[in-house]
Amino acid sequence: MQRSYFVDTWFFIARLDRFDSHHRQVLRVDREIVGAELFTHDHVLSEVLSFFSDAGSIARQRAATAIRRAIEDMAVISPDRGLFRRALALYEARPDKEYSLVDCISMTLMRERGITHVLTNDHHFAQEGFTLLNA
Repeated sequence: MQRSYFVDTWFFIARLDRFDSHHRQVLRVDREIVGAELFTHDHVLSEVLSFFSDAGSIARQRAATAIRRAIEDMAVISPDRGLFRRALALYEARPDKEYSLVDCISMTLMRERGITHVLTNDHHFAQEGFTLLNA
């Protein structure tokens, strides 16, 4: 059975930015998951583009190209109002955590799709019981 992974913002950024301290490890993980089913959502892609928005024209173009490729190569979910509300409920239910709403959308989507593995180093996903694949 083919394993499914959720691709978080961290993975995209570390993969694109060769100066990121996690760049090499992400390239290694990327080779290990060849053939896996990959998922993300529009808000993650927006975070990636926002991260590179002030990094200069070359970095912006590389990020845009990578996002276009991601849209073609993986399942990119466009959250609807229902998913947004369910994620908002998770956000409200965890006042003791520092989850962003984008994280809550990701976690809600992962639960609903039965995805247990996430390409990230964000410990918030581990707090919710997901398996991080970051090393």
